[in-house]
Amino acid sequence: MNSRVINQELREATERKGITQVKLARGTFRAKTTLNGYFRGEPTPVDAMKDIANYMNDSLFSQEMSFRVFKQIPPMQSDVFQDSPHTLDMIELFETGERQIRKNKAMMALAKREAAMTEEDKEAINDYVMNYLDEIFIETRCVESILERINLSLMDAVIKRTPYWRKQNYLRGE
Repeated sequence: MNSRVINQELREATERKGITQVKLARGTFRAKTTLNGYFRGEPTPVDAMKDIANYMNDSLFSQEMSFRVFKQIPPMQSDVFQDSPHTLDMIELFETGERQIRKNKAMMALAKREAAMTEEDKEAINDYVMNYLDEIFIETRCVESILERINLSLMDAVIKRTPYWRKQNYLRGE
């Protein structure tokens, strides 16, 4: 799909970042009437979403667009939990504990030859991986929340950190 209706996400992001439609139109080199259409519910082309996300430098908006368009990991937005580094760290500690409970069983299952694995082994591995994914999900939002305090988006932090990861051989190339 080449476009999506993103009016609710646009409203939330511009409110969060304190950006007006006029400022966003100028920053993305789009006509105010075009941008106003996106806010009213007209479909927004993917290239416009990218330009808007880049200009706003809002990790939650960028992650929401990645999820909606490319089916990447969705942003964590909760109606129950506070969106603070402290709360997110507490949730992450809980998830780490949950994963550790499942780890030994999964590691024993992974030590088996594939032909010897039972359905119970496969379920133990799946349960462990799903809990690990919960932890990654919470950790990502925790990092985003901390970065927001220093006005740095997740993507900017990744770009900034990439040379170190390459030096450590975690990533290929230059």
